[in-house]
Amino acid sequence: MKKLKLIIIFLVLFCVTAGVSGDVFVNGVPAIAVVADATLQASGMATAGRAATATLYVSPNGDGTDGLTWDTAYTTIQAALTAASTDVNECTLILIGINTGANHYNINTTGDPTFTGNYILQGSHRTWTKIMNDHGSATSILNFTGYTSLIDLNFNLGVNENGIEITSGAARVNHCQFVGENLTSERTALHLNHATGGKHAKINDCYFLGNDKTKMTALKITQYGYSNFERVRVHECLAGIQIIGAASDANMFYVCDLGDCATGLDIDAGNEQHFRDLIFHHNTTNIDEFADVGDHVWGNLFGSTPISTTPDNFTGVTVATGAGTAWTASAVTIRAAAAKPFRVIGISAEADATEKFRIKLSDGTNTFADILIEGTANTNKRENFSFPRGTDYIFNKGTVISAYSKSESGSNNAIIWLEIQEI
Repeated sequence: MKKLKLIIIFLVLFCVTAGVSGDVFVNGVPAIAVVADATLQASGMATAGRAATATLYVSPNGDGTDGLTWDTAYTTIQAALTAASTDVNECTLILIGINTGANHYNINTTGDPTFTGNYILQGSHRTWTKIMNDHGSATSILNFTGYTSLIDLNFNLGVNENGIEITSGAARVNHCQFVGENLTSERTALHLNHATGGKHAKINDCYFLGNDKTKMTALKITQYGYSNFERVRVHECLAGIQIIGAASDANMFYVCDLGDCATGLDIDAGNEQHFRDLIFHHNTTNIDEFADVGDHVWGNLFGSTPISTTPDNFTGVTVATGAGTAWTASAVTIRAAAAKPFRVIGISAEADATEKFRIKLSDGTNTFADILIEGTANTNKRENFSFPRGTDYIFNKGTVISAYSKSESGSNNAIIWLEIQEI
């Protein structure tokens, strides 16, 4: 750090003595600022885009002296983590070079190697900087209890280890890859595991690869809410995303690809999750959701999902209109409690009299459709309606769909079928 400060001071003095003043600009930026920023970039301190109180280097080509330069870099990640500050008000940026010789950095530590400082660990590319824990008694690769940011790294779970666990709030994991192709038992790749209720994590552009749908849970979220999970790609896992803990509320999941898993999305707890632009494919179960899990918000779900007509007969469900022109006194169940999340994509309705009918569909709390049909004698007695995509309701497991009806003269019947798409 002292060397770096001396270099910056020298360069600034050089600019001043050479006649470079604050009035000289390079692409609209003061020249002195350009020189200082270039120096920071060269040193690695500005690489992560966040303030760091110290920078350490890890490279197989380092001599392991002090980790302050690439020449004196530590040769193991655990050496840099051990040397880093554990002061709660400091943050160490650890830059990790490519390791092509050994093919991976080996944490080589028994149990769950846990580090308590605040760290930014940044590699070169998620397929160039590979990290494992090959110790015969290891149970995970790394555990972090302080503020943690992981960037451009590859974590391989080996045959029997968990991956990364972060127990503080505001975790950051960007452009990382987690691999469990060789697992022989059930393990978790990335676990955000707060004791009471962590918030404000950001997981972005991460790829998880398991092996046979039976071993790896890709992303487990325990007691973590108000967080963003964007561009998460999961293949060949036991579970793609698992949400547990009552405090796991109001998370945002955006543009996630969940495929070839036993369960794509496993929601065991929490409310008001936001799911948008999720792709499900080749999963045994796309969404596994407990009936008591509540008011999630869904939009733009994609995948090969079955469509069926309910009830599965030619009789339909008869909904009597109310007295006069009133609505049916009590809701009539059209579809009983659902086993999976679903959307209603269409309705077929038949009138038993020559007049106009209105039909409302409800999920028990909200009316989500109000349609008008007109029955005429012997012809055009049945009408079909398709609900538009993008504005439709997606209902959680356990939802009951019911209907009300009324007609111009009253005391008539409407007969109803629904087209259902299970997610």
